[in-house]
Amino acid sequence: MWKSKLGVSLLFGSSVLLACNSGSISEPGPATLDEVQDDATDADLASNELRFRRYVAGSEAPAPWGRLQRLADYWRMRRGGNGNGNGSQPSGGKGGAGGSGGGPAAMGGAGGSPSTGGTGGSTNTGGAGGTAAMGGKGGSPSTGGTGGTGGSPSTGGSGGGPAAMGGTGGTSSGNQIGSGDIDHPVSGPAPSEASHISGAPFLLVKNWDFGANGTIKNIDDLSAEFEYKDQFGTIANGTHYGAVIVAPNNVSPIQAGGLGLPGDRQPVEDPARPYREWTQSTLKTYVRPLDANQTSVSVNAHNAGCGSFMAKWSLPSGGERLGHDLLWETRVRIPTPLPAYWFALWTSGNQWNGGAEMDVVEAFGASHIFANAFHSDSVGGTNSINYSSWPNALDQAGVPEGAARDLRQWHTWTWLYREDDSYEVYYDGHRVQYGKIEWTNGGSANGTPIDMRFLFDFGWGHTDIADVNITLPASQFPMTYEIDYSRVYLR
Repeated sequence: MWKSKLGVSLLFGSSVLLACNSGSISEPGPATLDEVQDDATDADLASNELRFRRYVAGSEAPAPWGRLQRLADYWRMRRGGNGNGNGSQPSGGKGGAGGSGGGPAAMGGAGGSPSTGGTGGSTNTGGAGGTAAMGGKGGSPSTGGTGGTGGSPSTGGSGGGPAAMGGTGGTSSGNQIGSGDIDHPVSGPAPSEASHISGAPFLLVKNWDFGANGTIKNIDDLSAEFEYKDQFGTIANGTHYGAVIVAPNNVSPIQAGGLGLPGDRQPVEDPARPYREWTQSTLKTYVRPLDANQTSVSVNAHNAGCGSFMAKWSLPSGGERLGHDLLWETRVRIPTPLPAYWFALWTSGNQWNGGAEMDVVEAFGASHIFANAFHSDSVGGTNSINYSSWPNALDQAGVPEGAARDLRQWHTWTWLYREDDSYEVYYDGHRVQYGKIEWTNGGSANGTPIDMRFLFDFGWGHTDIADVNITLPASQFPMTYEIDYSRVYLR
């Protein structure tokens, strides 16, 4: 409340006051501040805040506030004036007028969002020009405040001091990725499903915002946060996926046996034929033939490349073994799907024996399902919605047919995994799966605890599924995926 702000301002100012040459002005007793706070209720202070600010700045006659007025007189004369309090948006507070004897102008008030710095005070008769105010501090997010203007000279006075440095800009919600540590969260949007989830607010620990205006702006940012293989060091889910993960040219390719690749090495991206490309607000990944001269692309031949990746950062475990609720939210679309597209957002660990795994979404382009359905299931846990028929399961979850299921449009998938090992999956606000899973090798209660990795599959084909083990003309490629953001929260 304003009462506490006033107390902080006066106490902060005391060290400056004592440094000024005060002449014969007598300081009110040391108990004055306490007396003021005792005599004036919160309501009094709140209702008269603007009046008091104007009075201190010299633009309004004294208000009959007793001790508060006496303290203000002393403060104003000793400091040379102070534009106290927060400026209203978009300007910062105005610096106070220079006092008799030429005290420095006050610091500009803290800006709104975005803020402008305070203006330096003008000098009084005989006084030296006031020093310009420091720019107000930017709100969150904002640009730094503008430096204050120097004080104007008056009769007998010397010119105003130079303008002070502009204020510090606020923290933008889009400029920090985060370390993944709950004790050091970053600012950013709340989870989109917050209205469906009770309990304490979540803290943002990883903010992967893709695009030139986000936190993952280019291939260097991507390579700092992600790697181009899965948790077991393969580039095609062993040898199951038809498209292999292509390394960008700023990282070293890895060994990749059993895929028929030249030298059993991971392919490296040719900038002329990119597998990852940035827009202002998104990252596009492509599936395309590995060789520009290919005439066909085959799942069994593994002669397609893709832009999939996995986060370098991982959690030590999940559920009860982690000791926190987890929420993972990602917004993505498939603008140009082709038959046998393979899309998944999933988590798994450094050991796997039929789990633990969470397929937040997994979708592939079969002849009877094409960019209009998906499944969401745990592996090693319980699943309350049966996805033996993807369309029927989405009906059961209340997802409307038509555009609501069109994977060419933007959609948001959210996985909530609680400390009690229960979980829920949301798709654009619809709960599409829920159940329970132990985050161990195999998903059993007595299993070995495992870590948790976050994987982004933007691939094509699978050798073990007949509907997507196909060959297509190379002329149909590239195929495009597009990701807006992915965020991890803890509480």
